[in-house]
Amino acid sequence: MKKKQITKKPQTRVHAFRCTDEVWSKLKEKAKSCGLSLNRYLTETGLKHHPRKRLTKEEVDALNSLVFARTDLIKVSSVLLGKTEVEKLKLFKSEKFMSWWLKASTELIRHWYSIESNITSPVLTKEGGAS
Repeated sequence: MKKKQITKKPQTRVHAFRCTDEVWSKLKEKAKSCGLSLNRYLTETGLKHHPRKRLTKEEVDALNSLVFARTDLIKVSSVLLGKTEVEKLKLFKSEKFMSWWLKASTELIRHWYSIESNITSPVLTKEGGAS
C-alpha cells in the first residue's frame, strides 16, 4: 500500500487588539454588510483592500438589466455589421427602419435612466475614487 501524503497547513497566528465596544460593534456591522466574517474583514482592510457592501436587490436588478441592454446593442450592431454599405444606406433611408431605430434607442436611454436612479451606492473605479 502506498502511504497518503499529508500536507500540513501553515500555522496561523492569533493577534489581539484593544478597542471599545462601540468600535467593535461598528466593525462587526461593516463586516456583515460586506458579507465577510469579522476576521476576514479585518484581514482585508489590513492588507489595504477595501471590501464593498453587497448589492441591494434593486442594484442587482439594475445590473441584470444592463446586461440585457448590452445584449440588445450587440444584436443591433451585429445586424449592421453584416450589411454592406449600400444596404446600410437603404436601411437608414427607410422610414420604417428609422422609426424602429429611434423607438429602440429611446427605450434603451429611458431604461438607462431608470437603472441610474436605482443605483444607490457609488461605483468604485480601479483608481479608488467614486464616480
